[in-house]
Amino acid sequence: MLLRELFFNESGASVDDDSMEKYGRPFNHPEHFVFFKGSKGTLEALQHFKEIAEELEGKTTVRRKWDGNPQVYWGREVKGGPLILAGHNQWSRGVKGDSKEAVYNFIANQSGKVTTPEQQKERQQFAQQFANLYPLFDAATPKNFVGFVYADALFGVDPGLNKRLDTGDKQYPKGIWTFCPNPRSKTCYHVDAASELGQRISKAQVMVVGHGTFDSFGAADEDQQPMDDFSMFNATPGLIVQGPIYTDTAPTIDTTPIDEMIEYVNEHGPDVDNFIGSLPNPDKNGIFYPFFNQMSRLHATGQQDFDSINGKTFISWMQSKGVSAKKQQHIVNMIQQYPGGLDSIFFLIKRIRNMKDEIDAEIKRQPRKEIWDTNGEGHVRYAQKHHKYGNIKLVPTTWVPAGN
Repeated sequence: MLLRELFFNESGASVDDDSMEKYGRPFNHPEHFVFFKGSKGTLEALQHFKEIAEELEGKTTVRRKWDGNPQVYWGREVKGGPLILAGHNQWSRGVKGDSKEAVYNFIANQSGKVTTPEQQKERQQFAQQFANLYPLFDAATPKNFVGFVYADALFGVDPGLNKRLDTGDKQYPKGIWTFCPNPRSKTCYHVDAASELGQRISKAQVMVVGHGTFDSFGAADEDQQPMDDFSMFNATPGLIVQGPIYTDTAPTIDTTPIDEMIEYVNEHGPDVDNFIGSLPNPDKNGIFYPFFNQMSRLHATGQQDFDSINGKTFISWMQSKGVSAKKQQHIVNMIQQYPGGLDSIFFLIKRIRNMKDEIDAEIKRQPRKEIWDTNGEGHVRYAQKHHKYGNIKLVPTTWVPAGN
C-alpha cells in the first residue's frame, strides 16, 4: 500500500557530546554505536550486553522486536476530547485525524501524489480501510485517557494482510492463527487457536502491538516513552492491543569476552575517537551507516562474509556508490593520519555484532510464548536512565532486512 513509508528519522551529533543523542534510527544496532559515538558509544553498547546478562528473572528489559505494518497512532489531547487517529505520514506532518472523515480525506487526498488510476484506486481503498478503524479505536480508548499510543498493525488494517486459520495443509499445524503483517519481510506470527489469545483473535477485526506513548501529537520518535500495560484498550472484542513480550530470564552467556572488549576499547579508544572525530556528522549516517547496512544485507543473503570486510572493502564501496572524490580522499588521509583507527573500528563492530548474535541465539532457546514468530526480527532494549546514546536492537545477522 502507498502509506507504507517514512518509518524512521535520522539525525547526527558530535562524537564527544554527552547529551542523549539519537543517530540512525530510534533503535540502533549496538555495533553502530562504534561509529556514531566512538569509544564512549562502544562502551555503552558493551554495557548493555553486561546488563542483559545480569538481569534477574521477572525483571528483564529485553522485549521482542515486532515487524508490524503499518504504524498506527491514536489518543486524545484532553479528557473527553475526540479521538485522534493517524498513520505515520499523517503523524509526521502534524495533521490530526479527529473524525473518520478527516482520516479518509488525508490519506485519499493529501498523503502524496499518485500517477495512475490504479494507484488512486489503491489509495482510496486503503484510506477507507484505515478510516474504518476510527470508531473501533474510539470505542476502545477510555474517555479520560490523555496522550497518544504508538503501535504496529498485526492484522486487519491492510485488507491484503489479514489473519488466517491454518488447516494443516501448509507448513503450519492445523488450528494455528497466522498473520504476516509486512509484505517486505518473511516474518510471521502464530497463536494456538485454542489458547485464550487465540479465542480473542477469532472475534477480533484488528490486532495491533503497542510499543509506547507520546505526550503530544506529532512528537519526534525520540520522545517515545515505553509502555508495558495496554489492558485499558482491550475492553472491546473487535480490537486487540497486544503488549510487549519480554524475555523470561537473562540469556546464559559468558561475560569474559565482554570484559576483554572493554579492555580493548580502553587501549584503542583514542585511535577510534581521532578517526571518527575527523569526520563531519553527516558522514556517520551518510557513509558508515549505509555501508554496514548493505554489508549486513549481503551477509544475510550469502553474498558477503561480514567478518571479511576491511578498509579495502570500504573504499571500493565508496567508489561504487559515487561518494565524491574529495570525501574519499579525506577518509584516505584520515586513515594515514590515524593508523589503526579504521582497523579498530572494523574489529569492534565485528566482535560486537557476533556478541549480539550469541545473545539472540540464547534468547531463542527460551520456552515459546503464547504468540511466537518465525523469521522474526529479534529483540529490542530501551535505553535505561543511565544510558546516553539511545535504544538498541538485537537483530540476528541471518535476518534479511526489509529496507532496515
